[in-house]
Formats: sequence, structure tokens, C-alpha cells
Amino acid sequence: MTSLIDLGGIKDAMLEAILDALENPDPEHPEQEVILQSQLAELELEIASKVDAIAGVFAAKQAEINYLVERREHFDKLAKSRQNAIDRLKAYVKLALERQGATSFAGKEASLRLVKNGGKPPVWVNPDIKPQDFPLEVVTERITFSVSTESVRAKLLEAGIDELIGEDGRILAKLQERGTHLRIG
Repeated sequence: MTSLIDLGGIKDAMLEAILDALENPDPEHPEQEVILQSQLAELELEIASKVDAIAGVFAAKQAEINYLVERREHFDKLAKSRQNAIDRLKAYVKLALERQGATSFAGKEASLRLVKNGGKPPVWVNPDIKPQDFPLEVVTERITFSVSTESVRAKLLEAGIDELIGEDGRILAKLQERGTHLRIG
């Protein structure tokens, strides 16, 4: 089976042969142009059917992906629902232990215990007080730099240039060609 790229090359060669036949007709073979036109029509049908087949494959694969995404979303919702149920059950058992002042419930094979969390103790910070009003030894000052691509783009388009050159002659930024994508339809 001939690939779409090969068919495109054959079509280009055939069009060149037809143009050559039109510019330099062969008196011994006047039907050559008609034969080439007929072959071109067959080739275009083959290309059209191959393009339709490729588009069909894309459509089928996209439908499969959509189905899998839909199933994943279904299972994500199901898992979240079950996780929420377990979290509510844990909260209920924890509340029951706290209300009774007990640290554990014991069963025949398992026990439920209320234990203190490890690690560093949590710190509450009053959200009504600005960080500048805290003592300097507990405040971390951060300065961040980022390049605004919107500003660079606007400056380059306004100046009608493609590159932003720094004072030392280095290219700081430049406009790039837009990418391409395949449209099927």
C-alpha cells in the first residue's frame, strides 16, 4: 500500500508530466494527455480515499480517548465519593473518642487510638496583621523577577522589530513563528 507522502510525490510528478505534455505535445501520441489526465483522476481518488481513511482513524482514536476520559472522570468521582465517606467515618470515630475522653477503643483484632500528630507544632498567624508589622527577625523578604512576555511582545510589535537587544548586544527576546496544527474535517 502506497503512503500518503508517496502518493503526493507521484501526483506532483504526474502534474509535471501533464504540463510537459501540454507545452510539448507529442504528434505520435496525441492521446498521451488524456491518459495522464485519467491516471491523475484515479490517483486523486486514491489520495481522497486514503485521506478519508486517515481522518476516520483520527475520529475513531479520538472517540476512544473521549470514552476513556469519561470513564476516568467517572472513576475519579467514585473514588472521591468513597474517600469522602472514609474521611467522614474517621472524623466520627475521632469525635467519639474525644467526647468520651478516651484515647482508644479496642476490638478483638484491631484498635482505634487517638494519638498526637508528630513533627513541628503548627503556628497560627493573625491574618489581620500585615507582615510588615511583625518583628523583622520573623519576617522573610522576597524579591522576585519575571519577564512579562506580554510587555515584550507589545514593545516588539510597537517598534516593528523581531528582536529585543540588550545593552551588551545579546538577544534578550525575540518573536517566534507561530506553530502549526493539523485540522481534520
